[in-house]
Amino acid sequence: TALLALPGTIDADDRAAILERGLGRLAVYRRLVRGNVQGAIELAIPRSIYRMGTDTFEAYLARWLSEDGPKTHYLRDVTREFLDFCDPLWPSDASIPAYLMELARHEALRIEVASETARPLDAEPGELELDRPVRFIEAVRLVRYRFAVHQLSEDETDETTPAERQVALLVYRSPAHDVRYLELTPLAATILERLIEGIALQQALLDACSALGVSLTQEVLDGTARVLADLAERGALLGSD
Repeated sequence: TALLALPGTIDADDRAAILERGLGRLAVYRRLVRGNVQGAIELAIPRSIYRMGTDTFEAYLARWLSEDGPKTHYLRDVTREFLDFCDPLWPSDASIPAYLMELARHEALRIEVASETARPLDAEPGELELDRPVRFIEAVRLVRYRFAVHQLSEDETDETTPAERQVALLVYRSPAHDVRYLELTPLAATILERLIEGIALQQALLDACSALGVSLTQEVLDGTARVLADLAERGALLGSD
């Protein structure tokens, strides 16, 4: 009835039809939609839900659905929207571990990357040129964490606390369609961040070295070449743009 009292939210004919036929069907449909949304989130972040507890999770889910709710048309994106809603709330909740948001986003990232396009198995990477940007596959993400959540057990009932340390990961989908994770050094992460932003290879090297106070030596050039060659072999890098 509260929903029907909002004249701007439902077309007049639809409102009349709902009143004529009763709210039973609407309630069933609402339960089905909520069930699909909740199921998608539970599938995406099972370890995080276990660690916070089912009651806490359902309380935040109910609050999200009541105050904001999903905007996306795709179930694969509802977890990200739910976590975006919870992001400013969890730090003030003493029952939520400080690392839990990073673990939840790390879990959800698997589905996000798995839904993006990988390099075809029969495709070969092209050459790289210093004065041009580097082209990556769609299914590449570079993420930074304050906790080593990527090293936690896949066991959904494990409650080990992750080590608190700075982590940079390149997450990508291989040509065999596996989601893989590569931990990066600070310099490699900074270079790849610039490259993913679309900065030309030479400028990305200069920017990264300047940001970290590192000299652009032959050793740095050789190390960068090895990293890029490895990413090409892994299927994450396609060549110069």
